[in-house]
Amino acid sequence: MKKEIILVGTFHFEQEEEITKKTETEVEEFVDYLAEYKPDKIALEWEKSEEDELIAAYQKRKENYATDEVEQIGFRLAKKLNHDTLHAVNWQGAISQEDLMKLHAEIQSSYPALMNFIDKLSENTPEISLDTSLIDSYRELNDEQSMKELEEMYLSFVKVTDPAGENIGFDFLNKWMERELVIFKNVTEMSDPEERILLIIGSDHLWMLNNLFKGNGWSVINPFYRG
Repeated sequence: MKKEIILVGTFHFEQEEEITKKTETEVEEFVDYLAEYKPDKIALEWEKSEEDELIAAYQKRKENYATDEVEQIGFRLAKKLNHDTLHAVNWQGAISQEDLMKLHAEIQSSYPALMNFIDKLSENTPEISLDTSLIDSYRELNDEQSMKELEEMYLSFVKVTDPAGENIGFDFLNKWMERELVIFKNVTEMSDPEERILLIIGSDHLWMLNNLFKGNGWSVINPFYRG
């Protein structure tokens, strides 16, 4: 039997104002939906080096969850499944705010076609809305076509250079790929044979992690896929 991973691309709740207006019942319904997949372990986008703090917070928290996806989804799901612990698998890596600003400024000034593509993706990025159920919002976020478009966008950065010839797009991607590989490594190290892992992570990570897990022989499950 192959190892299985359930990839849940998530919104970062602190960037989504409407999440505060969602009822606890709707959040619980979403958690119930994920619980049906019965993962053996739950991994979260939390720094691996701070895993002890994550576990302590999880074991202490009984209610009044913080307004972030780690607690609202991760903690609730783990408690529903009677898991004793959670697993931190993130590594922030070497990407700085300066790297992001430098890349964006160069694309904006010298790569109009790529800028237009990025703008189009941004305009169509799913959001949490009172008019849409939380499950449907996540279904849109985890759409296979969206993943392909994000992959195309990220890989397009490789050609971005500044006037001095510095390969700023390549350098950014190099740091991004390193981060993805460390996250992938952290998940593989926390898993045992024939286990089903559920990973909750920002949706921009899905395309690369999907490729890595499949390439390593894992069965990758998209819980929002509608075939």
